[in-house]
Amino acid sequence: MARRGLPIARGVAGLLALFMAAYFATDNFGGDSVLRLDNLFLVPDLLIVVLLATAAALPARFARPALTFSLAWSAAVWTVSLSQWVVADQVGRGLGHLILILPAVIAAGLAAGSPPADVSPEMTRLK
Repeated sequence: MARRGLPIARGVAGLLALFMAAYFATDNFGGDSVLRLDNLFLVPDLLIVVLLATAAALPARFARPALTFSLAWSAAVWTVSLSQWVVADQVGRGLGHLILILPAVIAAGLAAGSPPADVSPEMTRLK
């Protein structure tokens, strides 16, 4: 499973980046406007798109740490956003964040647990 961790993490990062790009392109899928300067999540959400898309496209040697970081960053931003809804007593509006948080956390773990690109398969069996 360790060898498949990086491609899975790349795929999850790519899908989450596409989702967030669509979120911006449709201005919250037609809901409340997100493209406002008073939106506290504007910059973190934009960074999610850039970090995830960049990390997914990097060569294997750099992708492992970049995917781990960008997926963990994304999960953290979405968790804070979910917490905001919970504090505002609007849990129902925030529950959709779990669909983003869970794959990001799992994929970050897969990326972090995958062997570095410069380690041969024979070396991983010696553990």
